[in-house]
Amino acid sequence: MKHLFSFSVYQPLSEISQAGSGMALKEMGCDGIELLTGYSPVPDEYRGYTAGVHLPYAADWMRAWKGTDIPECNHDTARFMMFGKCAEDVTDSLTLAISQASALDPPYGVLHAGNINLDEIFMHDRGDSDTKVLGAFCEMVNSAVSMLPRGRPPFKIAFENLWWPGLKMKDNREVKFFERNIEFEEWGICLDTGHLLNCLPGIRSEQDAISSLTKVIEGYDEDTLERIGNVHLHVSMSSDYRDSFEDRERDRGDPVGVLMEKANAHICRIDQHRPFMSDGCIEIVEMLSPEYVTHEMAGSVSGDPLGDFRAQRLHFPAV
Repeated sequence: MKHLFSFSVYQPLSEISQAGSGMALKEMGCDGIELLTGYSPVPDEYRGYTAGVHLPYAADWMRAWKGTDIPECNHDTARFMMFGKCAEDVTDSLTLAISQASALDPPYGVLHAGNINLDEIFMHDRGDSDTKVLGAFCEMVNSAVSMLPRGRPPFKIAFENLWWPGLKMKDNREVKFFERNIEFEEWGICLDTGHLLNCLPGIRSEQDAISSLTKVIEGYDEDTLERIGNVHLHVSMSSDYRDSFEDRERDRGDPVGVLMEKANAHICRIDQHRPFMSDGCIEIVEMLSPEYVTHEMAGSVSGDPLGDFRAQRLHFPAV
């Protein structure tokens, strides 16, 4: 099992290295980084650090995939928010992202398997069902992969759960859906513990989180467990906020960039990305037995992602 730190191609390596040596990571028991990539070639300096990749994500790719009610924005903003402005754009963007990441020769690439309608980002209830989103997601991914050499991805694509419509991983059904609808073999699941907790009620403490995660994982069958090769490990205890925020429609006068600034503040209050401070997380990881544990520390609460990594990594034996 490898322990990774989440990082982004948009961050300088000086944040995690000492004089470029990488010793800061090694001293913390880190086997490398899971690198969020983009649509441009990855600079060579990241190669020696990268143990896996996280492909770019778009909040409302279904809007472009279906070609409905596309907001006024430029090409780059449309790609960031929706993978583009039409289904062809979506396929091209995802194919390009996979191709750029493949230069790193990673064993896997994580891809978000959920969608949030921009009109509903501040709402409790969502108009799209999980099945509808998963069906569109399979169409999108199959289309993109079909455009790659030999119609196969160059690395395993690990579908990540969210609390938005789509993959939530509260049971086995979604893995069965993928088995029926994904047209290539090189896929798996990246189970994000914080995102799963954002789907569950009554999460106000770490003990709540550990008990709830344990109950869900105990319900996974062997096939589902075998598909989970990756875990994003962090904890969100945001039930009070999730239960209390007031529904509001987005201000349609806001440019897309302003909308996302407002949305990010809301999202961070839900999806806290805190480190587990108790060793109950060990049992969670042992139940899943993944190949890769990415300590996905955003530092949104502490302001110190590396400190959060150290705190959570200490629960596990040194390699």
